[in-house]
Amino acid sequence: MKLDVDFSALWLAVRKLGGPPVDFTYSPGMPPPLKIDANIFTKDISLEDVESDNGLLTVKGAQVLIYIQDQGFKVEEVIEGSAAGRRFHVSDCITLKEMRKRKRYDRYVVTNDVSGIFPVSGTSAEDSSTVEGMAELYVCKNCLRQLNYKGYKSRKGVIFKEFLLDEFFTRYSTLFATYPKAIADKRGGYTDGWDELSLTYRSQKGFVCEACDVNLSSKKQLLHTHHVNGVKRDNSNENLRALCIDCHRKEPSHGHMQVSAQQVFTINRLRQAQGLFEEHSWEHTLRFVDSAYHGLVDCCRSSGKKMPEIGYSILNSNGVAVAQVDIAWPNEKLAITHDLLTEKAALAAGWEVKSLGEAMEEYE
Repeated sequence: MKLDVDFSALWLAVRKLGGPPVDFTYSPGMPPPLKIDANIFTKDISLEDVESDNGLLTVKGAQVLIYIQDQGFKVEEVIEGSAAGRRFHVSDCITLKEMRKRKRYDRYVVTNDVSGIFPVSGTSAEDSSTVEGMAELYVCKNCLRQLNYKGYKSRKGVIFKEFLLDEFFTRYSTLFATYPKAIADKRGGYTDGWDELSLTYRSQKGFVCEACDVNLSSKKQLLHTHHVNGVKRDNSNENLRALCIDCHRKEPSHGHMQVSAQQVFTINRLRQAQGLFEEHSWEHTLRFVDSAYHGLVDCCRSSGKKMPEIGYSILNSNGVAVAQVDIAWPNEKLAITHDLLTEKAALAAGWEVKSLGEAMEEYE
């Protein structure tokens, strides 16, 4: 039996109590919503626990990074900021592969801290004593190149200089089951009564995203009210825009926003049903595709590969839809997904399935 219930009144009551709305839409093969995992690293985590899902580093479903805590004889300069320390890694890049070959991989430690400030240690060059402190470290360029993060291959200097960890974690949030509490805590600065004002504004817009035109009247909690100038206390109509959560997170300075695979799945399903995927262009594809796949799509465009389709529904031999994949090349029967159930269904339907990491390694 299908249930079709409008929970908008319930969500309004939840907002008044200070609670966040949670999308609990269910569909077979869809992962659960993102959860805040604040305590995963309160206990020791071994490098043996680190896996490389989709080319990204993960522990128990949480996105992580690794770095070398021992900064050697440069530790004091690194702490002072007068010298760059050893770079941290967000991807299973060529540097990490080389470190494994050289039997030096065990020098790394694991964290999901998004501050960019890390505990470091080393040896004083003056008296050989042990030195400990906190230091700002920078991301590995090979990691950015392997993922083609934000089109890194064509804008190396700019992307490296502007790199922010919380923004990076947000871009790939749909590939993970949990996210750091530090990101979740960044909501704040809104005026009293903001939730009611936001609901009123979105209602005036018919619960339609002003960026991609998807109608979210059936999923109101997936539509946000965005402050154009970034000032959360400026609630004038000209400073507000109704944006779906996917378009909202793609706005500048929104690296704190986490979006689950389930939420993107729901939005893309509605976009497809409403005919918003009928236009075929690279700009259109990059606009609508999950941001986790931007690097791959950009590589496809640069290499001359045919444009993929977004949110493609795979049919079995009886013409029944058995899976919806993130991106696909129907003529080649090639799909990219990170969900195990979706992968199994696509394989059973005779498709070739790759992860994001496998696809990116081909371009490496």
